[in-house]
Amino acid sequence: MINRSLDESVFPSTLKTAIVTPVHKSGDRQEVSNYRPISILPAISKVIEKVLAEQLVAHLNIENLLHPMQFGFRANHSTETACCYFLEVIKGSLDKGGVVGAVFLDLRKAFDTVNHSVLISKLSKFKLSVNVVNWIQSYLLGRSQCVRINDKMSSLKACVMGVPQGSILGPLLFSAYINDLPSMCDDVGTLMYADDTVLYACGKDPEQVAAKLSLAMEQVIEWLRYSCLTLNTDKTAVMYFVNKHKNMVFPNIIVGGQMIKKVDEFKYLGVTLDHNLTFKSHIKKMCHKVKYNIANFRHIRNSLTVEASKMYLNAMIFSCFHYCISCWSQANKTVLKPIRSLHKQALKTLDRKPQQYHHCDILDKYKILSFDNLIFYTDVRLVYKIIHDAAPPPLKSFVKLRSELISRSSRSASNGDCNVPKRGSALAQSVFSFKAVKEWNSLPTSLKLCTNFCTFTREVKKWILRNQPCQH
Repeated sequence: MINRSLDESVFPSTLKTAIVTPVHKSGDRQEVSNYRPISILPAISKVIEKVLAEQLVAHLNIENLLHPMQFGFRANHSTETACCYFLEVIKGSLDKGGVVGAVFLDLRKAFDTVNHSVLISKLSKFKLSVNVVNWIQSYLLGRSQCVRINDKMSSLKACVMGVPQGSILGPLLFSAYINDLPSMCDDVGTLMYADDTVLYACGKDPEQVAAKLSLAMEQVIEWLRYSCLTLNTDKTAVMYFVNKHKNMVFPNIIVGGQMIKKVDEFKYLGVTLDHNLTFKSHIKKMCHKVKYNIANFRHIRNSLTVEASKMYLNAMIFSCFHYCISCWSQANKTVLKPIRSLHKQALKTLDRKPQQYHHCDILDKYKILSFDNLIFYTDVRLVYKIIHDAAPPPLKSFVKLRSELISRSSRSASNGDCNVPKRGSALAQSVFSFKAVKEWNSLPTSLKLCTNFCTFTREVKKWILRNQPCQH
């Protein structure tokens, strides 16, 4: 059935009906705009989509057709790598004494307002066969959907635009749809994660940065008009990043006669960034969530087995630490102190020990990494991926092997060491490419020269646990 569908360029019409389930995002539950529509599609539909998606992704990767600044829904790309790259650019510019401005775009109902004709037109630039383009056109046209809330269902309505949310192909098609956006803004940087897009510009003063961003926003508005997408100016925000000792006045950016709001902090891909990059707000919010989960853990711990307790610890507490840890762990020790303390509290709850009990004994008992070693472990794993081309290519410009930079043979080059970049300020020295590379260089040579990622991950953890010092 799948082969016939692909050969005849026809997607079965019986698989084009979606049941939309509204999922609450945030805010007032009585406000319709605060819900995300998720399409529940037939299982067979996703099987067919998966087959085409795998072939389409392989084609895009071989031909290198997706923009390198598109981090969303791609293998070896993640929110963490996107944030790491963004922080590298910002801190690198601030280290040179400049100012960085960023406009965080918010597109209104981006996935739901994709114009099918425009999408098919844009796909012609991706070197696809006529057969594939016709199949995608068949996949998009003739769709219908209804809404289900509890046990109530609405009548069916035709879908004349948009890509199905909850589908396999939807995110991939949307990535292709906005792939040409960076080409419209030559004088600024563009970073995309699906529809989460940020434009950033560097300059010697705020006026120069604002001028670059204002011009770029005019070009973006033109691109949006052509692409039949709409900018949500109420949720679009601009933030200027500066060194904390600088006291400046920042110009407004006007788009279509409406001023974009200036903010001192913004939640980007789940990480709350502030204009000084202290991560105080992000860690405060994370502490609030972790405290709540630890309180629940204490309440139920006596009713759980050890295995169930470890499962809860990993799923509800440690998962909060793991998310984008290579980014927010760039904060200084004072800012990290509360979350480090909560890590110890979680361990004592796991082992049902009082707060005065020393946590190092628990780390040794359960073979768990300490808070600092968790950061170390995560950082060196990402460095390994960058070195072995298993991470987004843009990160390769920040992490380089010494053997790639020098022609003569040296001990550090043959040992698999990376080049430590020159960074003057304390802010710039906290960046991933500085601190993680120093961590990488401290590894034994046998680990740095390992050629298999799974083996590297396993052996690095063993090495850390063997050398994990007790902090009595």
